[in-house]
Amino acid sequence: MVEKNNSNRKKDITLLVSGVVIVILINFIGSFAFERFDLTSEKRYTLSKASKELARNLDDIIYVKVYLEGEFPAGFKRLHDETKEMLDEFRAYAGGNLDYEFINPSENSDEKIREEIYKQLYKQGLRPTDLQSKNEDGYTNKIVWPGAIFSYRGEEIPVQLLKSQIGANPQAMLNSSIEALEYEIANAIHNLTAVTTKRVAFIEGHGELDQYETASLEEELRQFYSVDRIAINGTLGSLTERIINDSTQVAVVQNKYDVIIIAKPSQRFSEKDKFIIDQFVMYGGRIVWLVDPVFASMDSLQNADISMAIPQDLNLDDQLFTYGVRINTNLIQDIQSAPIPIVTGRIGNQPKTEMFPWYFFPLLSPVNNHPIVNNLNAVKGEFVSTIDTIARKGIHKIGLLQSSKYTKLSNSPTRISLGMLRFEPNQEQFNQGNQIAAVLLEGNFESVFKNRITPQIEQANEINFKELSDLNKMVVIADGDIAKNHVKRSTNEYLALGYDKFTRQQFGNKDFMLNVVNYLCDDSGLMTVRSKKLNIRLLDSTVLKTDASKWKIINTVLPVGLILLFGLAHYYDRKKKYSK
Repeated sequence: MVEKNNSNRKKDITLLVSGVVIVILINFIGSFAFERFDLTSEKRYTLSKASKELARNLDDIIYVKVYLEGEFPAGFKRLHDETKEMLDEFRAYAGGNLDYEFINPSENSDEKIREEIYKQLYKQGLRPTDLQSKNEDGYTNKIVWPGAIFSYRGEEIPVQLLKSQIGANPQAMLNSSIEALEYEIANAIHNLTAVTTKRVAFIEGHGELDQYETASLEEELRQFYSVDRIAINGTLGSLTERIINDSTQVAVVQNKYDVIIIAKPSQRFSEKDKFIIDQFVMYGGRIVWLVDPVFASMDSLQNADISMAIPQDLNLDDQLFTYGVRINTNLIQDIQSAPIPIVTGRIGNQPKTEMFPWYFFPLLSPVNNHPIVNNLNAVKGEFVSTIDTIARKGIHKIGLLQSSKYTKLSNSPTRISLGMLRFEPNQEQFNQGNQIAAVLLEGNFESVFKNRITPQIEQANEINFKELSDLNKMVVIADGDIAKNHVKRSTNEYLALGYDKFTRQQFGNKDFMLNVVNYLCDDSGLMTVRSKKLNIRLLDSTVLKTDASKWKIINTVLPVGLILLFGLAHYYDRKKKYSK
């Protein structure tokens, strides 16, 4: 018996030493060969190639302050946990160059100090959410800041972690926010660490939106790009420049800007300006077209109940047609629309106003899950037209924004009257289905001036005419007001792009325009991360209500019972083994 015990003891010691040696060897090998395993079916914790490269290429510490700490409902707790896990994933590839902390901005009991903290967070670019929670005394409201501040070498970028979506239920919004986590983190790192700054220009000279009407968009773009305003004025060198190689004396044409934005022009483009824009495209320049083919304005309705919407000739139809689209001279009316205040009477000396949906202000929604519009909030349009795509060899067309299925089209010229709000809409007339209002074009674009200029001009060295572009892309939007912020003309103060002063809602205009420019500027494929879909497995609330007690018993008794059974089986096995 003594010999047998000694033998068992030696065997146990040998197994223990072997196990320790194996663990040490595995850790030693692991220090040279790094690998992470994602066992989820949708690869939730597997970063894209672009995200991994961003993390690996960090040469200094990025510090992240996440303001998602405190007592939250289950949904916000899930967002907290998913954010932490995603940051851990980035940190694993960053080699010690990414760190974070979670902060509760409401933990201080002093109300004045809390207010100062809130003001500072708002100034830094974060936006609060008013969270309503239920307790024993009823409902209480709590201010939460579901966002983060990324810091790198003295520069900061705010990231809003909770994505608002008008009409979506809270679970869907949380799901969208979790899906967007990788992109938001990767995009913040990319923008903080980008070595070269790309250039964006707003075109002037054709009645486009002025600097105050695009001030909000310009302010946002300047966080990531160099932004200018430029008038073409028929000058060949306004968008491109000829660089002569000193050794070969061969001229090379380069664009001065990566992206130009043509925002709501109201005057005709000359053929010379069109030629300059066309050659900008041929040499790889990218364009955001925000074009109103119909002139209609709310200002004209301030003094009269009836106004006319009339087509306006911008001399761009042939150019856009050649590139692959036609913007129609009609207006979308949509039951799913933004409201405006209407005076309906008087109370004493004060006018009585009520909010009515204005069918000419449709709330446009994403057509698909393309990275530009994935998880995007509704975009507010004003007097929006429709877009048709034209068959063009080598051009791929992708719809981005559309009206709801309750849409009616009015061909211009047409009357616009506030009096129509006095009547309930006849839904039988709003039967023309979803209408496309924004399109992405990708491919090799043909010059609109091909076979239209003389050989002398075509062969001139100072012009360097090119009739077919390399692989390129542009976005066409049939509403210039999507990029327009509200301006108080007396002081030139402006509101954030997409903010509706009447309903105090933040629509998705700013995010949409930023996504458009980001996509046109981004050649690394980072935007494809936005299309990542996750299956958030939520508990069935109906089953919870009907079978709550059963599942509580199963979840508490079953694990304990299995452990007891395992313990008893192990006890009898050892008793049987050593009683011999």
